[in-house]
Formats: sequence, C-alpha cells, structure tokens
Amino acid sequence: MFKNRLVYIALSALVSIGLLWLLLSQVDTKDVVSTFSRIFIPALLVYVAVALIAAWLRAWRYKWLLQPQPISWPNMFLVTFIRNSLIDLLPARLGSLSYIYVLNKRLSFPFEAATSSFALAFVLDFLTISPFLVVSVIAVGLGANALSTPVLLILAAAFFLLVFLVYWKLVPVARFLLAVFRRLLRFGRIEGRAAAQTAVQKFELTIQSLDSIRQRGKAIPIFVLSLLIRLAKYISVFALFFALLRSHGLSLHDLSFWAFILGLSGAELTSALPIKGLAGFGTWESAWALTFGLMDFDPRLAVISGIGVHLLTNIFEYSLGIASILILAWPYIRRKRTA
Repeated sequence: MFKNRLVYIALSALVSIGLLWLLLSQVDTKDVVSTFSRIFIPALLVYVAVALIAAWLRAWRYKWLLQPQPISWPNMFLVTFIRNSLIDLLPARLGSLSYIYVLNKRLSFPFEAATSSFALAFVLDFLTISPFLVVSVIAVGLGANALSTPVLLILAAAFFLLVFLVYWKLVPVARFLLAVFRRLLRFGRIEGRAAAQTAVQKFELTIQSLDSIRQRGKAIPIFVLSLLIRLAKYISVFALFFALLRSHGLSLHDLSFWAFILGLSGAELTSALPIKGLAGFGTWESAWALTFGLMDFDPRLAVISGIGVHLLTNIFEYSLGIASILILAWPYIRRKRTA
C-alpha cells in the first residue's frame, strides 16, 4: 500500500509538472507575475468576504443536518474549514471525508451522525450544480462551439434528475448498498469477523440517522440553503477572477458571470479524475483554459486567470484549514508536553 501511494504521488507530480510547464509555455512568465502584483485589492477583499459567508452557510447547513446533536459554532467552523482545505487534495473529492474523521475522532460525534450528514451534504452539493449550469448554458449559448447548447442542456438535465433521484431515495439506496455489502462479506467468507460485523452495524446506524434527518421535513429549506452556498461560492471566485484580470483592461461588463460558471465547472470536473496533479495543480488549470477556450475567451488570459484563481483559492483555503487543524490539535499537543 505504501508503494502504491508513492507511485500515485509520483504520477500526480509528473502530471502537475508536465501540464503546468505546457501552460506556462503559452504565456510570458512576466505577465503572470505582473498579474499577481497588480491584483485589484477591493475585488480580492470581496472574494475573501463572500468566501467566508459561503463557509458560514456551509457550517449552518452542517449544524442543521447534525441535529439534534449539539455542536458549537466555533467547532463547526473549524470542521468546515478543514473540510474545505482538504476536499481537492485527493482524487474524487476523498479529502472531504476529513469532515467525518474530525467530527468522530476529534469532537467525539457518533460515527452515524457524522456520516449521514456528510452523505446528504455531498449529494446536495452535486444537486445544486445543474440549475446553475442550465442557466449558464442558456445565457452563454454554445451552439457554434465544440458542444452544442441542446447537448449540454440534456446532459445537465439528466445529471440533475439522476442526482435528485438519489437524494429523494437516499435511504432506499443506502439500504440497497448495505445489502450488496453484506453479500460481498458473505462471498468473501468474512461476515463473521468482528471488523465486518462492526462495519455492518455502523452502516445500519447511518441509515437510521439518514431516515431520521429525512423525517424532519426540512428538505426544501436545506435545498435552498445549498443553492445559496453554491451561489456564494460562484460570486466569491468571480470576484477573484475579476481582481486578476482588471489589470489587463477588463471590466466587470467585459466578463460574463454565466460564462465564468461554465469555466469553473469545467475545471472542477477534474476532481473526479482517478489521477490528477498534486492538489489538482495542472489538471485544474488545463480544464479551466480548455473550457474558456471553447467559449472564445483569450487563451493567454485563460491560462493566467486559471493559474491565479487556483493558486490564490488554495492559499486561502489551506491557510484556514491549517490554522483550524492546529487549533483542534493544540489541547493534545499541550497534554503531551505536560505528561
């Protein structure tokens, strides 16, 4: 397993180096440095403020989903910041599982409460993508480009219906997965082992917790809150996008918010790749540049903005995440020092 991790890290590093080298070869390095040095500070501050609002909304949703388990706002913010910082560190957004680990291992929350709230939030995050994509495709119109508007609308609608079906029938879906899991244990002849029995028990408790959340009848308010989380995210990153490109003579009027959403969505799809660059670097910027290129955006500015947006958002998220980890770890560090 250790060797497999080393191979994965090595491949990810090669992907990052190769793609970033390819991207930087298309622009002048001085332009990239100049863009950072001349960033528009008021728009950068808007990014920070709205990004914090998005984190507050996400923490509010987690508190809602965790009821009746109580959790303080400071602890909920720490968990949210850690989750936000680690979500893209591993492929397929596996870093978001840090939410379950921190709640269960560091804050002593029941595993089923942490897992059920995570599962619902995870599905809701995907469910809220399609409405924005549909509006963006209609507003921008891609009929003359590589992908036609009808095709994209059909794909977005099909994706929404699929995720909505999973969200609507999440408890039956979880029960089906539990049945499959039990069959796999029997097939491997390990259903009698303590670890297998514990896993089944945790799975059953998680389903019960999911059912309890769904019976509270707050599906619509939680969905609206999820839409606000995604909207706040888009607004914050769009402000950063503008902050980087203002020095290149582009105004807010020149930049399309809806085209930006398509570009950002294309970049975020790389999180589903089995192998991507370290922390997404290289693959994220490449998908960003490719998506904006399909919309006839200046290729040079697409590369520069992709590098800038990804780097600065990661610096911001990692700073909050690292600070949150240190705050949570401090009691354990102090205890070891005094022991």
